[in-house]
Amino acid sequence: MKNRLFLSLAAFALSATAMAQQPKAGTISIIPRVGLSMSTLPNDEIIAVDAIDTPLSSRYRTTFMGGVDIDYQFLPNYSVTLGAYYAQHGCNYKNSQVQNSTTSSSTSGTGYSDLSTQLDYINIPLTLNAYIAPGLAVKAGVQMGLALSGKLKYTMTKYTKNDDGEFAPTQPEEVSQKLNNTMKSVCFSIPVGLSYEFSNVIIDARYHFGLTPVQQIGDYKGPKNRVFTISAGYRFAL
Repeated sequence: MKNRLFLSLAAFALSATAMAQQPKAGTISIIPRVGLSMSTLPNDEIIAVDAIDTPLSSRYRTTFMGGVDIDYQFLPNYSVTLGAYYAQHGCNYKNSQVQNSTTSSSTSGTGYSDLSTQLDYINIPLTLNAYIAPGLAVKAGVQMGLALSGKLKYTMTKYTKNDDGEFAPTQPEEVSQKLNNTMKSVCFSIPVGLSYEFSNVIIDARYHFGLTPVQQIGDYKGPKNRVFTISAGYRFAL
């Protein structure tokens, strides 16, 4: 029984290895991809209106990404890939409740929730892929991000508390502020990661180190994007 199990596992491993072979040298492929982008703006903070030393720190946000690669296998274990993707970067922020004024009878203030910076890009990565095992590649390169639009969104709710501690909010107001005038039109980053290919399906994971600020207002230079992406693609050899 043990021998049969061992032989079955060995046969499966050999089959998987055979199916995980990378393309032959000289192959050009088109690889459509879809996936998730998890981004943040490290050390970015927002000071809410009427707040005194109440920074709202940045957090990761998760959004959709999608696009296509053109891959050229120029050596048996090396290929180069040029891609184009739509992705939304930026970050979420911690919610806050800011006290505006206090009297003997009531407390009033403003609540801020669902805060996010949303930055839309067309990303163009150029990566070198080195296969270290059948179907398994490490990759690194450079990426240019073309800014499409940007906005800061949040929900603002006024509130009043009486002496009994009852909370009386007003109707929440959704606010959207455009950031197009302050966004840098081009951003650069360094993507590094791994991919694994099995039966033409490619699972790809990358981390992107931002090199240039996403915003500039006068002498102030904003934070740099930090992005983790995971995607699935399918190889169509030409």
